[in-house]
Amino acid sequence: MLSVAVSMAPAVRSDEMADRRMEAGARLFRALLAADLELPKKTLPGNQLLIVFYFASDARRAADLARAFTAAGDVRGLPVAAEVTSDVTFAKYGTRVPAAIFISEATPRTVLQSIVHFGIDHRVIVYSPFEGDVENGVLGGLSIEAQVRPFLNRSTLESSHITLKTFFLQVAKVYQ
Repeated sequence: MLSVAVSMAPAVRSDEMADRRMEAGARLFRALLAADLELPKKTLPGNQLLIVFYFASDARRAADLARAFTAAGDVRGLPVAAEVTSDVTFAKYGTRVPAAIFISEATPRTVLQSIVHFGIDHRVIVYSPFEGDVENGVLGGLSIEAQVRPFLNRSTLESSHITLKTFFLQVAKVYQ
């Protein structure tokens, strides 16, 4: 029994680290969204921000994150609506373009590239708390070094034509 418990310890620590990274990422995601100078223009009818939580297989985690995000309240005075999807094409969002997409689980690079291109084409903030995703084109994420801080992909930010508050850019780590 002891050997089973010992063999499970790395998996438990890995899950705990992923959960902590997700929680910290969700807080920074809200701050990144609030830093978007064009945010009021990204509302749906009814002046509501649509935030989509993308998942590949874990719908429960995405739904929990979406509920927690909406429960935290408005972003810059704008009410928030959250939805979850596993559709990498975001087909149902052609006329209801979200203000942002949160990637709620590690995603293969080809899928990630599809999501990044959707974000660029529609001026949507794409955020992932997972290591390596910003370097692979995701607009925003988090950097865990001596402190946790926002992590941005400059090329994707510029391609998306998203303008962020100067202060947010000053505190963020920027990937060239």
